[in-house]
Amino acid sequence: MVEPIEPTNPTVSKTEHLRRPKEPILIIEDKRENQVLLEGICKRIGATYEVAENGKIALEMAKMKSFSLYLVDLMMPIMDGKTFITEQRKIEPRAVFIVQTAIDQTEEIIEIMKMGVYDYLIKPLHVEIVADRLEKTLEYVYLKRMEAVLIDEESKELKSQLEWLNYKESHRKTNEVNAELNSILNLKTTLMQGSGIGAMTTIIDSIETIKKAENGNYLIPKEYWDIISENQEHNKSLLKGLDLAVETIQSNLKLNKISSDNLLSILPEIVKEFQLEMEEKEIKVNLPVVKQTVNLELDLNSLKTILHEIFTNGLKYSKTKSNFDIFVTFVDGYFCLSAKNNIIEDDYAKHLLHSEKKLVEPFYRIHPPVESFYKKEKFSLGLGLTMVDFLLHKHNGMFFIRNAIDHTTEIKASCVIAEIFLPIQN
Repeated sequence: MVEPIEPTNPTVSKTEHLRRPKEPILIIEDKRENQVLLEGICKRIGATYEVAENGKIALEMAKMKSFSLYLVDLMMPIMDGKTFITEQRKIEPRAVFIVQTAIDQTEEIIEIMKMGVYDYLIKPLHVEIVADRLEKTLEYVYLKRMEAVLIDEESKELKSQLEWLNYKESHRKTNEVNAELNSILNLKTTLMQGSGIGAMTTIIDSIETIKKAENGNYLIPKEYWDIISENQEHNKSLLKGLDLAVETIQSNLKLNKISSDNLLSILPEIVKEFQLEMEEKEIKVNLPVVKQTVNLELDLNSLKTILHEIFTNGLKYSKTKSNFDIFVTFVDGYFCLSAKNNIIEDDYAKHLLHSEKKLVEPFYRIHPPVESFYKKEKFSLGLGLTMVDFLLHKHNGMFFIRNAIDHTTEIKASCVIAEIFLPIQN
């Protein structure tokens, strides 16, 4: 028995913005009624597909073209599902399989999972369950492919990044006077951008030109006072951020051995904090699917601060209707968490191409402040990424920001990738 598919509106998709591989799903199923059911589910979620009646035909089809994943029935004539998986794995080691089985027994399920399949479905098939599993698996395939691209890029750049880290440390020690001067100049520029002290100066200059003396007092329009009050809140926020930066620098971190799973469990909490901003800009956050777990030495509260700042900066400067992707890779003994956002391409983005390594300097800003995000910023005056760099240094880790070309979109686009490296512990 199979569950019939209820009619659905093809113009409305729950997964309209879900990122997927372009290749079709290969349905490997001998019974026509199950083929019809699975074809209908693929149509429902907007996924392309092809059908093979048994494992032998599927092997031939897989030689001719690529598929995003294989949806395999275990019991088939000519060549069964287990044999197909074994043979296809030899040709395509990273292939992703979902198996269908009517045997709902623990021992059988364990044997199936030992074959390296990604997931399994128990017959009779239920439409909602199958649709949900397919959607999640397609997203997993997509993210794993993007992860592979990042690993290749990271391996090439890690050496230059380490060289930059050494240079940065020597620069701090040998050019303290220049560093302090740059910090002061950066602070001056930052203070004059957006709301806060710069805006307050402009407002007071305007009041000087319109104020009216009356009975020993000055009269000014009400709207000017309202603007002053509003900017005073910005100024308080600036001071609060500076206080927090000083407190962070002076604090002693307590590093504890924590699994990478515990670290990644923070991400959904942070996404919720930015739900309103994401909805306003129509940004979709793609979190990583990671099956490998490693041990890290962390101060978990500090890592929450680090991730919050990365999300703040990434979402703040992301294009509307774009994706904010989080990846996890393992590179040369480091756990690497990367955040990629497609940036707003304006005059400021051009400066970023030449200034990416300055972004961790105190008070350095390329963009003016984004007013809609100022309440989300824990640190003020462009100190957020400086604190990220500082805290990761305390963890014996590294922080880098680099420009890249996003090859995962239909049209190649400029993007920025922020990476945190944490040493893996035995």
